[in-house]
Amino acid sequence: VVGGLGVAALHAVALPFLLPALRKHCLPYVAANAEQMELLTAAARRRNLRRVVDLGSGDGVVCVELSRRLGIVTVGHELNPWLVWYSRLRARAAGVHHLCTFHRGDMFDADLTGADGVALFVVPAMMADLEAKFARDLDVDAVVLAARFPLAT
Repeated sequence: VVGGLGVAALHAVALPFLLPALRKHCLPYVAANAEQMELLTAAARRRNLRRVVDLGSGDGVVCVELSRRLGIVTVGHELNPWLVWYSRLRARAAGVHHLCTFHRGDMFDADLTGADGVALFVVPAMMADLEAKFARDLDVDAVVLAARFPLAT
């Protein structure tokens, strides 16, 4: 019985990290590094952003750090329930839980209403689909902060 529970627990923890490989766009979890956070913070400060949505928010570091450093409202969207849970804990520990919200769900279904900035750490294969979403869902003045790869246009 104990062995079976251990296997079940291992599956419950590991599956959310492995299932993205089976989706149309495989987006592995990779945390943002300090240099990337400095660049994102500087860009958000320069543009005077007030509400940033992080698509594929992972461990929540982008939302938490932007809220902590700039005092702005951030919203993270992440498929992995464990990372959403961890992000919420991280925001509470940093004292910015009143500024950060995290949702479990597909980034392509994320509500971008009112966002003046969107942060992305995604793979090149996703850019065309995301660009179509931005054209539909973002205000014309909104800024896309693509941290690793540029948009096609």
